[in-house]
Amino acid sequence: MNSRRAMTSFAAGALGIALTLTACGGGDSGGSEGGGGDGEAIEKITIATSNDAPFSFTDDAGDLQGIDGEMINWIADKKGWEVEVFVSEFATLIPAIKAGKADAVVDAMYITDVRKEEVNFTDTWYQQGEGMVVPGDSTMTNRDDAKGTVIGVQTGTTFIELAESLEPKEIKYFDSQAALLKAVENKQVDVVFTDAAVVAYSLVQNPNDAIKIVDPYEPYFPGLIGAAVPKENTELLDELNSGLAELKASPDYMEILTKYGLTESNAVD
Repeated sequence: MNSRRAMTSFAAGALGIALTLTACGGGDSGGSEGGGGDGEAIEKITIATSNDAPFSFTDDAGDLQGIDGEMINWIADKKGWEVEVFVSEFATLIPAIKAGKADAVVDAMYITDVRKEEVNFTDTWYQQGEGMVVPGDSTMTNRDDAKGTVIGVQTGTTFIELAESLEPKEIKYFDSQAALLKAVENKQVDVVFTDAAVVAYSLVQNPNDAIKIVDPYEPYFPGLIGAAVPKENTELLDELNSGLAELKASPDYMEILTKYGLTESNAVD
């Protein structure tokens, strides 16, 4: 699965997140103005994001939030950088930094060989893939337990492939993640597979004992997340990696992950 996630547009709406496009549009964001690569000390970093919860988004006050958002804020604070936000569609984030509209993509981007042909990636920020969601009283503890059961998936997602691989009794299709989770709650299905970080954050926002995420869980579609920078800006790459190492050595790293519903399973050394 090369895309970061399967249902981004739903996530923001379903979670009620007011997404303010504070830095959207325009090619004059000045990504290269203070983001390194010219031998001058970095004073400002302009990050590119699709403004998508729970990964990297601005709140009503225009402050950068989210898993990746809080990580870059932490690094920038330690480095003494100002952070600016450039918003664009996810598919255009890499072209944006290559065009100098921003300095780095900070938006839960999967590190893939295809993308590494265009940009450099930092060390891994965290890992995440699909989540296995079951009724609150279910005894399922791993993916094999889902074999021969009734499995729910969202129409059009890659998780259909996963469901089919488990030789289910039946696959039921739903048009939204909200409908998917409701099907688990009502026990219309035995289990569903969907984006782990999105559903984890959904449960943080709206706790529901009728459903639970199986944890620990090894994803069928694992993804390593990193920030992307233009290939020529090795100065910024080094600074981000040193800041990331400092963050991982701090308890703030797990605090950020757990704030958005992630666990030790999502952390990386």
